Amino acid sequence: MTPGGRPRLAWQVTVAILLSAGWLEADTVSGYVLDAQTQLRLSQVEVAFLVPGDDGLAEMVRHSTDEKGAFSFSGPFLTRATFFALVAHYGGLEYATETLQVGAQDQVIVEVFDGTEDDTQIRIDGHHLFLAVTPVGIDVAQLIHFDNLGASTYVGHTFGDERHVLRLQVPEGNLALQGHSGKVMRAGPTRLFTNSPLPPGRSQVTFTIQLDGEEFGGDYVHEVLYPTSRLELFLQPTDIELSADVFEDLGEVHLRDQGYRHYRVRDLSPGRRLSIRLPFSRPLRWSLKWAMLALALMMVPAAIALARPAGASQGKSSVDAERRTLITRLAGIDDRLETATGDDAVDLRSQRERLKNAAVSLYRHLADGGR
Repeated sequence: MTPGGRPRLAWQVTVAILLSAGWLEADTVSGYVLDAQTQLRLSQVEVAFLVPGDDGLAEMVRHSTDEKGAFSFSGPFLTRATFFALVAHYGGLEYATETLQVGAQDQVIVEVFDGTEDDTQIRIDGHHLFLAVTPVGIDVAQLIHFDNLGASTYVGHTFGDERHVLRLQVPEGNLALQGHSGKVMRAGPTRLFTNSPLPPGRSQVTFTIQLDGEEFGGDYVHEVLYPTSRLELFLQPTDIELSADVFEDLGEVHLRDQGYRHYRVRDLSPGRRLSIRLPFSRPLRWSLKWAMLALALMMVPAAIALARPAGASQGKSSVDAERRTLITRLAGIDDRLETATGDDAVDLRSQRERLKNAAVSLYRHLADGGR
């Protein structure tokens, strides 16, 4: 079926078939557009001729195929060995060839496909997940090989003015999203998507994010969205140990002069969640945070005491007990704020502000010698 909606920029993969390679003394590029499923040549399909420029490929001219599905380009911009690419506009999608050279082929065949919104033929052969523990958090890179096993281009679904094709999952609190192969955009706090239609065959998506150490809970949770043959895990530091019941340990490997511990999980079904324990210790960070909080609260009365005249009251033991209670309650509020959302988070922040004000009043009481 042919999808509705606005034209969308398609993928950059090779669909050109080069016939009888060899240099020709000609300034003409010709070929035809072929329906990959029916093997029929298609008439009235617009084909654009593009040449490289400072800002990437720039369209020079566009022709429609004739009744036999053929097209031909000639002109002063076509000289021997000129680099070019062709783009066929079909069914609201764009089907691009790789970069070619004038005279290097007899004909260029541009294959096109009908579109479908059915994703049951989408599979992941290899999902490569890189997790590197740093002093400030977790650096995450994902390289995914998607296979479209069907005979049609998977075009995803339209949401408003956007077309969401492939779905991608990331943990909450992720930062610094960058797509490196395939355009990757945000659909929500934990969901990303691509908008490039997925043709039959294999396509690749690569992106990176970062996780703030202050927000990281100690476990990276990977959620499976498509049937996956292999999840390949590459972890830093190399002494990270995962459960042998789930993860196959393939030992230490070196990639681009970087050492990783390599684990593998096979045959993952959609909906499965894998928890990957990383040595960015949340309990340790919490204890340090509360220790710093307690230290800060104790330093206030200490500084006040140093500034008081000799013989001033040092406060009562009951006030010190109240101080410790305030510290405990503040720590509890911050713990709950880690996961609270909506009205609960607003209420907790209000409680925290009241406790901080109570702490200020307490230390003013100490500064006055308990009067």
